[in-house]
Amino acid sequence: MTQPLHTLPEEPSIYPYSALSSIPARSLLIFAPHPDDEVFGCGGITALALAAGTPVEVIVVTDGGRGGDALVREQESRAAAMALAATHAGHSLTFWRERDRELLPTDTLVAQMRRRMLESSAEWILAPSPYELHPDHRALCVAACRAFQQSFSAGHSARLAFYEVGQPLFPNLLVDVTPVLALKRAAMACFTSQLAQQRYDEHVLALNRFRSYTLATSVSHVEALHLLRWEDLAQGLQGVIAGNSRSVIERLGLEQP
Repeated sequence: MTQPLHTLPEEPSIYPYSALSSIPARSLLIFAPHPDDEVFGCGGITALALAAGTPVEVIVVTDGGRGGDALVREQESRAAAMALAATHAGHSLTFWRERDRELLPTDTLVAQMRRRMLESSAEWILAPSPYELHPDHRALCVAACRAFQQSFSAGHSARLAFYEVGQPLFPNLLVDVTPVLALKRAAMACFTSQLAQQRYDEHVLALNRFRSYTLATSVSHVEALHLLRWEDLAQGLQGVIAGNSRSVIERLGLEQP
């Protein structure tokens, strides 16, 4: 049974009307599918964290070899990391060099990610969202959820959040990256091999600009996240998807089935 239209929730209850100035964590661990996703998806968050003295560990899972020269792409990621860090320390960049477009959420990958989650002691972990278009992005999302569920069961008390690259997500958290926009622009410009194929930087900046829609005019660019709930993660990937479905139902003011 549907509820009367006058009971539809107000906008601030279904979408953030304020933005954080940084991630409230003492350490970050970011899983990126390809060399460049770590910058396009959450380069601003990384720059903000490093400026605040928060260490950031980035793991680029595939070599990106189907989208260009793998060595060149790795060098571009290293240059971008230096651009984001500016004069700040604490940025760690690791390449696992899995084959591009062949990533699967295997037990081996999940175990490797789980081990890194536990060893890093990161308070926040970022991974691509399930809405992403590229199969490697989606595979990494599945693996991240499974690894996080296992690490949570082992006593790890971190938080897991999805970021967006090639497809918008339903955010419940916005981070104002306006103060570090110049750093993100400089970092994205490092991916010359990719920008020659598609102006990903322009797409990303347009998305970041759009995300400021509900914020003050002083906020020009935002990176959006979906922070997962403990109770959803405890049920694994199905719990995560069910949680997203509940959010859509709540937006429409419908009763839960």
